[in-house]
Amino acid sequence: MVHVAMPEVEAGYNLLQSDILKKSLWQQFRSNCFQMKMLIWWTLLGVGFGIVCGLSLYRSHLPPLAIELIGYPGEILIRALQELVLPLMVFALMSGVFNLRHSASGAGRIIRWSLLYYLMSMLLAVSLGITLVYIIQPGQSSPFSNNTHVGDCGDHANTTATLGLLHADKSAVSSLLNIGRDLIPTNIVAAAALPNYMGVITFAIVFACVLNTYGERAEHIIRSFELLNEVFLKIIYMVIAMTPIGVASLLASTILKSCNLLELVKALLLYVTTVIVGFGLHSCVVIPTVVFLLSQQNPLKIFRKFTPALLLGFGTSSSAASMPVAMRCGEEYGCASSIVRFVIPMGTNINRDGAALYEAVSVMFICQAHGLSLSVGSVVVVALTATLAAIGSASIPNSALVSMITILQALGLQEYIPDVAVLYSVDWLLGMVRTTVNVWGDANACVVVDTWAKRHAKKHDMLPVTNTRAAKEKAVSGETSWK
Repeated sequence: MVHVAMPEVEAGYNLLQSDILKKSLWQQFRSNCFQMKMLIWWTLLGVGFGIVCGLSLYRSHLPPLAIELIGYPGEILIRALQELVLPLMVFALMSGVFNLRHSASGAGRIIRWSLLYYLMSMLLAVSLGITLVYIIQPGQSSPFSNNTHVGDCGDHANTTATLGLLHADKSAVSSLLNIGRDLIPTNIVAAAALPNYMGVITFAIVFACVLNTYGERAEHIIRSFELLNEVFLKIIYMVIAMTPIGVASLLASTILKSCNLLELVKALLLYVTTVIVGFGLHSCVVIPTVVFLLSQQNPLKIFRKFTPALLLGFGTSSSAASMPVAMRCGEEYGCASSIVRFVIPMGTNINRDGAALYEAVSVMFICQAHGLSLSVGSVVVVALTATLAAIGSASIPNSALVSMITILQALGLQEYIPDVAVLYSVDWLLGMVRTTVNVWGDANACVVVDTWAKRHAKKHDMLPVTNTRAAKEKAVSGETSWK
């Protein structure tokens, strides 16, 4: 029989307890720090690291190969996003259309009103953003046109200027006619390969709308498309999780390629100013004016009632997180519960005024910063694609990155996609304000649609019928139908 000394047993027990405690602490750290909600903080850390790395090596005049290696992880991230952006956009839009099939027959009018208001408000936001870019001109110094190695600055600038002239040579009529051609491609597979995103998106929306008309026969196909949407969302979550590394890599390489760092910083400050001014004008002037004209409701009263939802949206940078609070605020304001339960969730997924304005300004800034002069038709493409991209963007972190890739590819400017990473150095601030504008737009949409519904009900109100049996007979005969 083997006898073990008590001190050795206690030592072994303490060692085991220590290992368990270490594992427990590591598991707690991993579960707390490596969650998707912490991605914003890891991205900010990546932004800071990229800026520090780029500035510390800027005076070293690294060879082009070294700069290329530094930017390689970011290049891989961009390529992965480019690979996924088309299926993600298509299946997200189709799933949104499929969701409409669950609406009751009496909700058709509410759906039309809601979609009409969403589209109008987002187009107004995009138009305002593009106008401000031309007025403020945040990229007038063309800081991105020299983003190459110091020894090649002049040659690259001349090449970019030439490219800008080529884009400007297209006539306005020709560009506008090309929009129609892009919307209806001769070959949908070729359109996806070009890529002609506008044609693919149009086809996806029409296909989903027609598929909805087949009712129960199409349910299994619809469920398959919705499953594909969930699959691509899961894949892109995996790619987005690598954003901190990719952003750090791209920011560092962009700083190292910049021939005039001061001009780059000044341009970014003007860019932030343009976006913030756009958010302010749209939220404080455009939306209140539209709401008053369409519903005669007091915008200040709406703001006071929806303040809790606006503050939550600003603090969390998530429209989805503020949606339950916005719904409660809508009911407290006096909107019909059925309207609130439909308009605000739908608006959270479709109505993104802030995102549409932000993406339009960002793409126009990138083009301007490269010295490109876009034609009228190209500007219209930016407006339409920014609106569609905002509608089809999934509720994922950094979804603006995916949407801006869509717009740049629609313009045929894939070579400028890595410049999106530069904007992420200030996106943490703009993201909070952008979400607040989105929530504010949803709140006003709910009030406007509720007002229209009440007006319609009052205008077409049925005569009161005291006899229940008579009411049923009238309902059957169609005398009480809504006009």
